[in-house]
Order: sequence, then C-alpha cells, then structure tokens
Amino acid sequence: MNGGRRGFVMAALEQYAGIMFNFLTVITVSRFLGPAETGAGVVGLSIAALVFSLREFASPEFLIRIDTVRDSDIRTAMTFLMIVTLFLAAGLYLARDYFAGAYHDETLLLFLDITILAALIESLSLPVVALLRREMAFGTLARIRTAGSAIGAGVTIAMAMLGFGHMCFAFGLLASAMITTGLAIPIYPAGQLLRPSLASFQTAWKFGIYLGGNAGLNKICETFPQLMLGRFMPIASVGIYNRANTVSGLPDRIFLSAIFTVAFPMLSAHARAGGDLSRAYVRALSYISVVYWPAQIMLALLAYPMVRIILGADWLQAAPIVAITSLASLFWFPVILTYPLLMALGANRQAFFSNLMSRSLATLILCAAAFHGLFAVALSQFISLPLQMFIAIIYVRRHVAFSCRVLARELARSATVTILTVTAPLIILTVNGFEFDMPLSRALVCGLLAAAGWVSALAVTRHPLITELTPLFQSVRYGLQRVLARMTRLWRDGTEPAE
Repeated sequence: MNGGRRGFVMAALEQYAGIMFNFLTVITVSRFLGPAETGAGVVGLSIAALVFSLREFASPEFLIRIDTVRDSDIRTAMTFLMIVTLFLAAGLYLARDYFAGAYHDETLLLFLDITILAALIESLSLPVVALLRREMAFGTLARIRTAGSAIGAGVTIAMAMLGFGHMCFAFGLLASAMITTGLAIPIYPAGQLLRPSLASFQTAWKFGIYLGGNAGLNKICETFPQLMLGRFMPIASVGIYNRANTVSGLPDRIFLSAIFTVAFPMLSAHARAGGDLSRAYVRALSYISVVYWPAQIMLALLAYPMVRIILGADWLQAAPIVAITSLASLFWFPVILTYPLLMALGANRQAFFSNLMSRSLATLILCAAAFHGLFAVALSQFISLPLQMFIAIIYVRRHVAFSCRVLARELARSATVTILTVTAPLIILTVNGFEFDMPLSRALVCGLLAAAGWVSALAVTRHPLITELTPLFQSVRYGLQRVLARMTRLWRDGTEPAE
C-alpha cells in the first residue's frame, strides 16, 4: 500500500513538473507567437501525433501485463516497435508534399522532417519506459521525463524568442526526445535492447492491436477537429481552439494525468492479487469528482482572467471557448479510469470496443461541428462527452459489479462539495453584475474563497478524501511552525544586544 502511494506521488510529481514546463512554455511563447503562427505549429504537431499514434500497435506496454519478462520479450518489444515506427516515418515523409499543399504552408516540409526524426529517437526509449512502469520505478521515470520536459520547454521558448516562429515547437519536440532517450537507454543493457528478435511477437501483437486502435482513436478525436478547422477556416482558429483547450484542460492535467499514468500498473497488480476492484473503482471516482468538478467550474467562472494571465491580452477571444469546454468537461471524470481498468482485467477487446464506440461518436460530432466554427466545436462537447461518460460506465459495469446506488451516493457528496465551493465566488459575480472579465484582484479573491470553501466542504460532508489529505495538512502545518520558529529565533538573535 505504501509503495503504491509512493508510486502515485512520484507519478504525480512527474506530471506536475511536465505541467509546469508546459505552462511556462505556453505563457512565454504566447507572448511571441500569435494565433496564426500557433495554429501552424499545432497543425504540424497534430499531423505527426496522428501518424505516430499508430505505433501503439507495436506498444511495449505488453511488458507491464505479462507475468514474467524475459530478455526475448524486451528485444521483441524494441524490434517490433522500431519496424512499425520506420514504416510510419517513411509514410509521413512521402506525404509531406500533400500536407504542405493542403494547408498552403511550405514550412510544413521541414517541420514534419524534424518531427519524424524526433519520433524515431523517442521510440528507442519506450521499451525502457514500459519496464520502469512495470516495476513501478516512478521515481526514475519521473527524473527522465522531467529532464526531457525541461530541455524541450527551454529549447521551445528560446527559439520562439529568437524569432523562429512556429518551428520552435518542432525543435522543442526533438530536444525532448533526445534527452529522454539519452537518459533511458543506459538503464538496461543496450545489447539486449538492440538485438533483433520477434520471439514474443504473438503476445505483443495481441496486446498492441487493441492498444494501437485505442491510441489511434484518441488522437483522431483530439486532432481531427483542429485539422478540420485549419482546412476550412483561417489557421488562426486552430491556434485559438488549441490554446483554449490548453487552459480548460489544466484541471485534467493537474488532477487526472497522474492518475492515468499510474492506474494501469497499479490496477494490474491489484487484479493479480485478487483485490476488490469494485470498491477501488467507486472510491477513485469519488476522489476524482470531488477535486475535478470544483476546479472545472471555477475555471469556467474565471476564464477571462485566466486567459489574460496565461496567454496574454491578445488571446481574450479564447476565453468564451475556455468557459464552454470547462463546463462540458464535467462529464469526463469516469472516462479516465475505464481503459486502464479494463486492460488490467485482461478485457483488451472490451477496452478497445468501448473506446471505439465512444471516440467514433465523439469524432463524428466534433468534425461535423468544425464546419460551423469555433463555438460550434466547443458546444458540441456537451453532446460528445456525456455520451462517452455513459458508455464508459456501462462497459465497466459489465466487468466490475459496483453498486449504482453506492456510486450515486458518493457522487452526490462530491456534488455537494462542489456547490459549497463555488457559492462564494457566484455571490461575488452576482453582486458585480456577472462581469466575467473581472480584475485580477477580484479573481484572486474568488479563487481564495473557493479554496477555503472546498476544504471546509470536505470537512462538513465528511468526504473520504479528507482522511487522505489530513496527513498532508498536518505536514504543512508542522513545516510552517518550524519556519515561523526559525524566523523568530533569527529575529531575536539579530535584534537583541550583544552581551
């Protein structure tokens, strides 16, 4: 149990470090690149991400699921992955001219060349990453990925400041891949990794066919609306939509990304040990919703000041999109656990088909909305995300016999905490005539009142999360007391006359 918690903490620290570097990159680069240049970079990254998501058909993640890992399994993971990556790289290289013509941007040729090189380099590290996740060596993994994120962010920011425009995104991606691979490869003997083998091909393929399909669907759903906007609307629309999603997705990245990183290996270990997954699932959704819901609603209420702080005054047209997508994302909370839970139970086919159904419907809805502009794409998420939520719960219930009544009771408690959290900020907004484009001082007051209301609501409702946070609160209080005592001693020593 303690090892699992330590693993979660390390995974969370890695995610928060990545979020911090991404946050700094967005803040800085948005001051140098406008919506059009940002949109051009997003299109290039989206094309590369869409193509190379298909390498998940050869994912080394099967190393996490199997009971015993042999040298032949590791070598198969590397060989199979590199064959697929080389095939995809060749295909994208041959299609560069088509994409450059479709988006009327000749710089896409060089941009895609750099992303191809980055993907080839990054692939060399993925088997090692899978092995580290299997062993729950999240500390080592966190150091590797944090270093890659830091260097990638530094290169992106530096090149944006030097006037390289949207090409800074491609060079930042390449720098991150080089650092990540350079740190990961020495962990395992290179001779084992690079000796070709397909001895475990059947195991890798049976696992990867579903994981690859899932990853492809995820990237299609994520990137297609942006690519459609770029084809039929000004490229600046892509930049605005992407940056709005970046801001509205902050609670997702802060609270849910770490959960997703650690969920599959931890649930796999829990399933192998014969633990009660139904109780763990309901409790996880309770923890997620009580944090995620208040954060999303507060982000919607403070969309204008948040955009002004993160992106700058030139991006205020993204604020309404942030508010809409933040509220729609309230329905996303159970989806994050569905895939890792089903995979941990060995229900690969069901995990794939649940994602196929939900993602296909979402993609069709979002792509249809893309013909009608930014607001249509944002509003369409009020249709696509609830559909994904219901499909996720239905598929999980087929394999984990949790009680709907118990789940509803836990979610009602989270909803109560959410209402109590946003009450004071809503009163301030009402008194000021619902002026959402508020001064930063008023936004800060709203944020502080919401934080105080959230902690108080956890205690009033006796939400189970409060028992998890109590040791953290005690540690913070103890640390503050020590700092205060030390400052008091220093003040006394420095003011009392020497004898």
